[in-house]
Amino acid sequence: MSTTFEARLKIAGGPVSMDTVRSAPKSVSQVGFWSAVLATLCGIGYGTALIITMFSMSATATDTAPGWRGIEAFVASFQPIQMLSLIPSLLLAPTFVVLMVSLHYYAAPDKKIWSHLGIAFALIYAVMASINYTVQLTVVRLSIANKETDGLAMFVMGNSHSLFWALASCYIFMNVAMLFAAPIFSGGKLERWIRWLFIANGASVIVSIFGVVVDSPAIYLLVSLVPWCIIFSLATALVAVLFKRREA
Repeated sequence: MSTTFEARLKIAGGPVSMDTVRSAPKSVSQVGFWSAVLATLCGIGYGTALIITMFSMSATATDTAPGWRGIEAFVASFQPIQMLSLIPSLLLAPTFVVLMVSLHYYAAPDKKIWSHLGIAFALIYAVMASINYTVQLTVVRLSIANKETDGLAMFVMGNSHSLFWALASCYIFMNVAMLFAAPIFSGGKLERWIRWLFIANGASVIVSIFGVVVDSPAIYLLVSLVPWCIIFSLATALVAVLFKRREA
């Protein structure tokens, strides 16, 4: 510990604990709390939207032919509700970056290297996700509405070889970001729970990569993103509790 930092640990003539120093900036606790709450709501919103979409699509489906059958068939069977889950996913991208920055300022000085690496990978995820979902909700949606299908096949989610699925691999970088950030939680029982949830979420990167390598969006979506929705939402909810306690 440097002399400068030791000096900062003394307030009103006496030393204070590292926990006190880490909880000192009220703005960090407030931003961290609200970003964690919003991240939790986005995670739950994604899962809820996915369930609604699946039930809605199965209830109204008239064509059971599997697989990609071309852009004309996709447009003919397209329903706007298919894009419902993209809304919370788009909102999550900037929210997650804010959360990771808050965790960086929360982390102990000797562990900021891990939170900083987490921010780096969070930014990669956020850029990819923002581009993907913005394109879907604007370019793809409006092109389908206006029956402008030229070149659209390489952007729609119905095509497993489209740019949508390539950019959807952004969650691999989110998982890595959380894996790097996990070591900053080393305090009491609450932090231990958060650390293991971050590790569990990060470990799912193996399934995500496998789904991409074997060219199976179903594996990527159902085996990776569905468990992610539960683990991620629980982890961020506990982070919100942590920041709320630090603010008190």
